[in-house]
Amino acid sequence: MKTSTPYLSTLLPLRSVASLLVLPLLMLLAGLMMACSHGNVGTKSVQTNSQSPPPSDPSPSSDKIYTVVEQQPEFPGGTARLAEYMHKNLRYPEPARRARVEGRAFVNFTITKEGNIKDLQLLKGLGFGTNEEAIRLVQAMPNWRPGVHLGQPVDVKYNIVVRFDLGTLN
Repeated sequence: MKTSTPYLSTLLPLRSVASLLVLPLLMLLAGLMMACSHGNVGTKSVQTNSQSPPPSDPSPSSDKIYTVVEQQPEFPGGTARLAEYMHKNLRYPEPARRARVEGRAFVNFTITKEGNIKDLQLLKGLGFGTNEEAIRLVQAMPNWRPGVHLGQPVDVKYNIVVRFDLGTLN
């Protein structure tokens, strides 16, 4: 009785395909190894007689606006007072109230080294008067305690979320 193994006939073409793939991969690997062993082939070393520029002054620049600082700006009284201010001073626009618009508006602004708010920009709004109200609310804020970097007060970009929630109306 003869035992037939039909799957062996299908393995032979796979082996030849595998051997065809192995050879180019080995050649590629050998090429990479040779290129890496030569180190600085194709690179130039340029030497100049001029002196390098002096290192930059580590003190904060007066005209730079920072996004990351050692000490973030703070609303007077902290985050609890900021939430209280937002709740107390937010005027829900009538068109938004009628249309039952709820959500968040994102406002970006700069807190100057004196604590003033400037350069307000609406990043994302909801419409129906909420955009204008979010800007008005931030513009009306008292001066903040400025951000500090390297021991000096600096201008800092800041983002704030203004929530419009019909359930929290006065």
